[in-house]
Amino acid sequence: MRLFVAVDLEPEIRDKIGQLIEDMKSREFDVKFTKPGNLHFTLKFLGEVEEGRIPEIESRISDALKGAEPFKISIEGLGYFGSHNFIRVIWLDVKLGREMLVELSRKMKVLDYIRPDDFEHKPHITIGRPRSGKNRELLLREIEKMKFVKFGGMDVKFVKLKQSILQKDGPVYSDVKVFELV
Repeated sequence: MRLFVAVDLEPEIRDKIGQLIEDMKSREFDVKFTKPGNLHFTLKFLGEVEEGRIPEIESRISDALKGAEPFKISIEGLGYFGSHNFIRVIWLDVKLGREMLVELSRKMKVLDYIRPDDFEHKPHITIGRPRSGKNRELLLREIEKMKFVKFGGMDVKFVKLKQSILQKDGPVYSDVKVFELV
């Protein structure tokens, strides 16, 4: 099973970001955009894991989240990973609650024995991945114009172990286990 640990978005925020994605799709950008229903914050990507290991993974996540409480986040600011010449990922940033999301991802280091991370975690919501450099300058201007855009806030109350099934028209995500922050 292809697994990851994530924080899902509340429907209202997901819908607002979905409107941004639809607007950007109407432009001449050669970008593979994320389906609004798949928008989330990834805390830890595990990759392919044998189904028999799920109880052990669930137990480790549950233990790691002991004492973690719900918190508020605000989603604002469009940005990108990569360089001016090669944009790899277009994302939305988090302001309020950033350190709390980073802390949740640190807690998921208990799963490094499955797949270690070799990067510093930066909380973000991936909204798209350019397929080519077509209209790159126009895309960069759009990103610059929206670097302070605000999508609102939400309460982070749950962390989810999710399965990703890759299909021709994009991944399909489902919840394997939901962990409530209390």
